[in-house]
Amino acid sequence: MKANIKRGKTPPVIDSEKYIQYYHPNLHCTIIRRKPQMPHQPQNDLYKQISLNLKALNPSPAYKSDFQIYTTLLRQKDENLRIPSWYPLFVKLMWNMQAKYPEQVDLKTITKEEIISKNLPCRSVKAAIEDGLLTPIEGWEFLDHII
Repeated sequence: MKANIKRGKTPPVIDSEKYIQYYHPNLHCTIIRRKPQMPHQPQNDLYKQISLNLKALNPSPAYKSDFQIYTTLLRQKDENLRIPSWYPLFVKLMWNMQAKYPEQVDLKTITKEEIISKNLPCRSVKAAIEDGLLTPIEGWEFLDHII
């Protein structure tokens, strides 16, 4: 359902418990949709715990900057690639690392100190590319800031 709001008129009042209202920048309009009704499932708790733990890692500004540069270079290499920001790539890197090293990495409990002490490949973008967890692109050798 698309919401058409005339200028100078008050926006419609919606029930915030049933509907979500947001502005879509590509469509240049406000969209109102029903909130999804998701049943509670036990695996959702696991993903929630992992997500909160990855957020708590709080990478350094230089590390974030390296990931932003890497994301920009990836977008320039492939124009059809849709990556909204650096964070989805960071999460993908962490999941790939857990799949490659299941006995060393547990995303539920991983900490920044553990990443540095175990010398894990997610400690920098350069190390992740060298380990094959991220796609190599031109200029990746300079993305070596530590998490």
